[in-house]
Amino acid sequence: MARHHQNNETEAFMSLSLTINPQLDAARAAEQLAATTRVQIADFLTPESAQNLWQAFQENAIWYLSLNRGAENLEVPAENLEKVSQVEREQFMQRVHERAGKQFQYLFCQYYISETIERGENKGHPLHEVAEFLNSGTTLDFFRQLTREPDAREVDVMATRYEPGHFLTMHDDAHARRDRVAAYVLNLTPEWNPDWGGHLAFFDEDGNIEHAFVPRFNVLNVFLVPQRHAVQAVAPFARGHRCSFTGWVHR
Repeated sequence: MARHHQNNETEAFMSLSLTINPQLDAARAAEQLAATTRVQIADFLTPESAQNLWQAFQENAIWYLSLNRGAENLEVPAENLEKVSQVEREQFMQRVHERAGKQFQYLFCQYYISETIERGENKGHPLHEVAEFLNSGTTLDFFRQLTREPDAREVDVMATRYEPGHFLTMHDDAHARRDRVAAYVLNLTPEWNPDWGGHLAFFDEDGNIEHAFVPRFNVLNVFLVPQRHAVQAVAPFARGHRCSFTGWVHR
């Protein structure tokens, strides 16, 4: 992924102490996932864990505007767009919209935790604990039970923030080099109005929406891949951001 580099060394804050809600019925969720290829799990983390994670998310100051130009994936520091003129911003969005009208396109803010850790950057960043949590023995066992895939061995993660006008058009998450079992979205979006968009939508063969998950706080969405889906555009009148951690479970 092409990236305009910024190197931020951060000091570690309090431990996030992330814990899966012990009251979850993983067996029941696994049955639903097997039957329908998708499942929504409310109250995934303990309340304290969810609040700690939400606080760390809000305090994160490192965001990149993530988009594609055809097959090229791009990241630029999010604040760069704030430095250009209104005319330049409008021209930029016009080019993005032109591509979105005829091909796969995405536009949202992200902090790719797994890739940042692999590069050895931003050591001690609080959000890096999310990657440790997702790849802990307990969480991997949860995903193995949920997906009924005993060979699931790794979970990657990025923090994502969809602002008004951001979107991810229809695709199926198939990957030529990575053996993906399932995709997940851990929502941290409080008090979201369904009219604001940002739904995780799933499509049938005719392009009809079969199902759509509205962003909600401390809710885990998991779906088997490949599967056609999209993140519906966040409305220009939305009074908040669609916030989540997302990635894939890999064999």
